[in-house]
Amino acid sequence: MVQLDSQLTCVVALSPLRVQASDRAEMCTQALAGESAKCIEVGEKDWIRILLVRDGYTGWVDRKQWQLQSIDSNPFLIQAPVSSWKRSDGVCLELLAGSEVSLNDDAWCLGSWSLEPLDSPDLIFAAHDSAIDVAKQFLGAPYLWGGKSAFGMDCSGLIQLAFGLVGINVPRDAKDQANVGEAVLWESQMPGDVAFFANAEQRVIHVGIITNAHAIVHAAGEVRTDELTREGIMRDGVLTHSIHSIRRWTFSS
Repeated sequence: MVQLDSQLTCVVALSPLRVQASDRAEMCTQALAGESAKCIEVGEKDWIRILLVRDGYTGWVDRKQWQLQSIDSNPFLIQAPVSSWKRSDGVCLELLAGSEVSLNDDAWCLGSWSLEPLDSPDLIFAAHDSAIDVAKQFLGAPYLWGGKSAFGMDCSGLIQLAFGLVGINVPRDAKDQANVGEAVLWESQMPGDVAFFANAEQRVIHVGIITNAHAIVHAAGEVRTDELTREGIMRDGVLTHSIHSIRRWTFSS
């Protein structure tokens, strides 16, 4: 029984976090399989409000997608965009990059479920050299507000996932990401730096990873590469996003 302060594990491929306790409410982010959370409010029916351990994000979820957390001794972070696993009840799960599974006594587990990988573990868990490499493997993934997987992601979800898979943990939203790391001048930018973009009120509304002095990977319509200039992102000769700042993230947490 989920109660206030219960420690939980996500046991579905994706669990949407919503701003209100309703399936009709806006999705603000997603939890990936194996993510940990704490219950901070118990609502009506199956709704609980949780706080994600990874980034402190909060939202309402369906408690049926979560289990009380057990102690897992050997967690592994999935690196491949999508990997197939057979659950102990015969169900085939497609688990996504950033998900966690545990290896206990030579058996793969997700919560109370045992799993069998249907793809090579060498491919599932192969480490990436850089956040750029991670981001590029999602090229073509559709834009989805609140998403952070190959099935759909927003701009800050792409950034959080790309850096998280190389051991650099950053906030979920672009406006908060813009406050961490080291400020970088345009002339000093390097591949792997993160560029932020603002609206007319200079509020940060977009983010992407610089791949070279004139290109950026970002999520806008889909994860794609566009031209980067001093003014911002150019697509087909049109300025689509005005640059705000550039940051460099070399820390881990």
